[in-house]
Parts: sequence; structure tokens; C-alpha cells
Amino acid sequence: MSQETEPPATARAAPEETARYASLLATGESVLVVRRRHWLTFIDAARWFVLCIGAGIVVAALNQAVSNGGVTGFVSTLLGWAFWAFFLVGLAGVGWYFLAWQRERYLVTTRRVIEAGGVVNKYTRDTSLPMITDMVVGHPWLGRIFGYGEIDLLTASEAGTNKIRFLPDADEFKKTLLDARHEYELDVGGGRAVQDSVTSLAATPAVAPASAPEGASLTAEELDSAITRLADLRDRGLLTDEQFEEKKRELLDRL
Repeated sequence: MSQETEPPATARAAPEETARYASLLATGESVLVVRRRHWLTFIDAARWFVLCIGAGIVVAALNQAVSNGGVTGFVSTLLGWAFWAFFLVGLAGVGWYFLAWQRERYLVTTRRVIEAGGVVNKYTRDTSLPMITDMVVGHPWLGRIFGYGEIDLLTASEAGTNKIRFLPDADEFKKTLLDARHEYELDVGGGRAVQDSVTSLAATPAVAPASAPEGASLTAEELDSAITRLADLRDRGLLTDEQFEEKKRELLDRL
């Protein structure tokens, strides 16, 4: 009895994720994996905050050199407000970065790689699986410690490379993407039907009429019919010449 082989875990669709992101998907498209960038991406936000605080400290130092009285009193007041302005701008930048990070997602579907996000104005950017020509995975030293990496998606479009930084479990993401592209190529190229036919044929003990039990002798008519079917499968590319000859010998032995 033939045993159905389950697809790899990375190639299975996630029904709950597919339902959640249904508005981004085409008919028949399913989500395989969803990723949000690693929390260490806030290193970029910290740089902005440090820059603003640094500017505020410079302003505060200038304020110390300016007298609070007389004509320079107004300038001193402005410098004092400028320090707090830089501080608040730095905090606002970090808060905005957090909101953008919280809404940003990278999805691998059965057809595309999708980047979705946006705080006020929503956006989606996608790359179809056939357009991806190669992938480069990098592991910075911090990434090896905290479990994230970087992926460069090399595409055939004019845009060139799509880089995803601070991606958790980048190797698994790449594996899922490769599996999805392989499945897509099989479906679009007709390879799925060939693969299923060959698998089904390999699980069948012999190509013979259902009325003839395994090991029973075949009549000349049954033998002719079975070999004709084998030849047809070979001509359609579902059997190799070696498989055809092997099955043919099995049938001839039962004559």
C-alpha cells in the first residue's frame, strides 16, 4: 500500500497566518512563514537618540558659557529650550522607530516574499519567487550571539538586491524560501504532475490489469495492454528507459 509523504515542515502553509494577512494575498496564495526583525535593530534607533542627546549636550555647554543676564539672557533662554527640544526629538524618534518595528513584517508565501509595514501610511513591497536568482546569508558577530542574520535577495529586476537586516533565524528563513521556490517551479512547470505520477508508479508492484492478481500469469492480450501502457508513460516522460525495461521484464516473466 502506498504511503503518502508529508511535505517538509517549512513548506506547510500556516492557516492562522494566511487568515491574518489575507488582505495582502492573491487567490490561492498561502503564508508559509512570518518574521519580524530582531529587537537589536533598535541599535539604529539608539544612534539617532545618541546623536540628538549629543547635540543637546553641546547646546547645554554653550548655554553655560552665556550669561543669563543682560542682552545675552534671551540667547541663554533659547539655548536652554534647545536642549530639551533635542532631548524630546530623540525620544520621539525612538518611539516612532518602535511603532514602525512593531508593524513591520517579512512574509514568505507560496508565490512571493512580502515586506509589509507603515505607521501612518501602510506599504507592501514584494518580490515574486521566480525573480529571485540567488540568496546570500550573512552572520555578524552580534548575530551569532543573539540569533539573527542578514539576507541579500538577488533578483533579476532593475532594483537588484533586497537586503533584510536583523532577521531572526535567517538560515531557516532561507530554507523556507528555497522550498517555496522549488514547489512553485514544480507547480508552474508541470513537474508536480510528473513527480506524483512517478511516485504513484513506484509504489505500484507491477503495471498490470486490476483483474490479474500479483504473481498470476498474464494472457497475451493482458501483456500487450500492460506494455502499451508502459510505453505510453515512457513517451510522456513519466518513466525513464531503465524503468520501462525493468517493468517490461517483470511482465514478460509472468507470461
